[in-house]
Amino acid sequence: MLIEQKLEEIKLTSAQQTVAQYLLDKRSTIECMTIHELAKQTYTSTATIIRLAKKLGYNGYQELKDDFLKEIHYLDTHFNNINPNYPFDPNDNIQKIAVKVSVLEKETIEDTLTLIDHDSLQNAVWTMKKSRQIHLCAISYCLLLGQMFKLDMMRIGVSVNICDLSGDELFLPALADKEDCVIFISYSGQIDKLCLLAKQVKKQGAKVIVISALGNNELKKYADSVLNISTREKLLSKVKGYANEVSIKLILDILYSCFFAIEYQRNNEKRIEISKFAETSSYSTKRNSTIGVMKEE
Repeated sequence: MLIEQKLEEIKLTSAQQTVAQYLLDKRSTIECMTIHELAKQTYTSTATIIRLAKKLGYNGYQELKDDFLKEIHYLDTHFNNINPNYPFDPNDNIQKIAVKVSVLEKETIEDTLTLIDHDSLQNAVWTMKKSRQIHLCAISYCLLLGQMFKLDMMRIGVSVNICDLSGDELFLPALADKEDCVIFISYSGQIDKLCLLAKQVKKQGAKVIVISALGNNELKKYADSVLNISTREKLLSKVKGYANEVSIKLILDILYSCFFAIEYQRNNEKRIEISKFAETSSYSTKRNSTIGVMKEE
């Protein structure tokens, strides 16, 4: 979760609010500002600034400033064309809405690619590969995207256990151990049940992969690998989660594809074998096409 988003959620004293508003107003101009200079400019104290930093999850002002400047750079260099929260206006016609949503999704894909760290991705893929069992935990639309990932993995003969926090999460710590990995998906990274579950499975020795928004959050504290989601949307004030849904789907597709590539020939043969079995089974719906590109040999 971005610092700007955290500042909207946590309760601040009037002095802390003054410092926070100064940071939001001045943005990158604070780069060379010391804690003493910031305190002077805001008519507060260094102690107030340190307490604000700790409320946001940092040890002190320098850590907060470093992350804040990184986030400002990110926010200022992405999504210049479309507002991800409200990508279209009430008076836009259907063609204009179609174009704007398409541009937003294209920008989201490009944004997500800039956030993917090579080493984190590689570590996540090999963690999955070496695991006895892959588990996935999420809620709401993240869970639906996880179900699609499960289906893809199942088609190459790899089982993914889905935990949807409807009661199944109570059993996961008993199932996941040091031979397993657990993928957690959460835009905010602050969902209590998910964080508690991540803490528990981490104690069991399971590897933890976190797919979440840019910035610090509780869920990332337990991660062995972190894959960042495009982070420009509000938690509540928006038409829908266009950007984070596209971003999560892309990250899961990349994880699947990299996993597939490790044993490309084997996985390709397995997927064809499983697909053929499903097509020829007595209870399946037979499919055919008169379109050349879709026909099988």
